[in-house]
Formats: sequence, C-alpha cells, structure tokens
Amino acid sequence: MRVRFDSFVLDTDRKVLMRGGAAVHLTPRAFRLLAILVAERPRAVSKRELLDTVWSGNVVEESSLKSLVLEIRTAIEERGGSPDVIRTVYGHGYAFDAETVEEPAAPRSEAPVRVVVQGRAILLPVGTHEIGRLPSCAIFIDMPSVSRIHARLYVGRDTLLIEDAGSKNGTLISGKRIAAGVPLKGSTRVRCGDVEITIEKVTETASETETIDPA
Repeated sequence: MRVRFDSFVLDTDRKVLMRGGAAVHLTPRAFRLLAILVAERPRAVSKRELLDTVWSGNVVEESSLKSLVLEIRTAIEERGGSPDVIRTVYGHGYAFDAETVEEPAAPRSEAPVRVVVQGRAILLPVGTHEIGRLPSCAIFIDMPSVSRIHARLYVGRDTLLIEDAGSKNGTLISGKRIAAGVPLKGSTRVRCGDVEITIEKVTETASETETIDPA
C-alpha cells in the first residue's frame, strides 16, 4: 500500500513514511499503528483492536497506545503537517481523518541507496539525507556517540556522497576521519561515532524490503 496525504507518502511495502524525499522516523510500533489506521480509513478502530494488533496480543496499558499516537502526531506536525490526521474518537479509539490518494508502488529508481544500521535497512530516494540523533533525521541513530546532526548523505541518480556535519566524534571511512564530501561506490562501511553503518547502492537483484528492529 502506498498512500499520499498532505505532503506525506506512506509506503507499507518499504515500511517508510516519506515527506519531500526524506524519511520520517517512526518507531516500528508507531509505523504499524499508522499503517493500520490508514488501511482501515475512514473506520474508527477501537482501542482494544489496536492494542491486540499492534502488540500482537500482549497485555499492555492503554497509555502505551496514547504514546504511539502522540509520536505519530508530533512527527507529522514537526514537518508542517496537521496532527489532526489522527482523530480521537472518545470512548472508542482512533481514526485516520485526512484526504488520501492511493499511488502505484514506487519504482526502484526512487530508492537507489540502502543504509543498514542497527538491524534496520533503510531505502533512500534521490535527495539529501541527514544522519544523526535528531528524530527528524532520515537515518536516526539514538546513541550518545552520535551528534544531533552527525553527517549528510547526498543521493543522486549516478552519484553518492557523504560528508561530516561537524560532528563531535567524527565520521570515519576505513579508519580515517572525513570532512568534505567523499564519493561512495558499491558497498561502504562508515562509522559515525561508535556506530557502524553500511551504505550501498541498490542493484537490480537487491531486495526492496526494509527490515526494522522490533520494539
């Protein structure tokens, strides 16, 4: 399912929420909740159904569901969207309440680069993508050794560059600290602080599935 609303695109095949070519970071369960509400639109989904589905039947407090709703609303609002796309149905649950347009699956050329970090594989389209500890970063790494905006990745149709963004602990390739843009070819291991990431161009035989670590 690929659905556009406001300036966002929800792609459930690739498990990513995009805005203007940049990925919007959501935790795996928050993404799952958003995907359910969009798939069930305009139906209001009960809290009980959401708790059972998102947490796979595990017993959790209702406050956990409220936290996920807040996470989604905040992520959307921080990027200029309306948090009201998730509507609270008091005494019942939540509903997705925005105009949507379903789109065909994105062609491979929209995501020519894959970044593997901390058990996640993130597909990136052409554009500029930030790596760092800020939740707004396309490649979000919540580790103390990683700066808020640690590095930037420039993805073109035929080019792939990475540069350090003035990070405290540096961006390293083959043990050497970089500063200005460095071209990347094939598959490259890059270290941001203490965290290693792999940046690779997507080939015709590579899988498009994004793997996310369980929450």
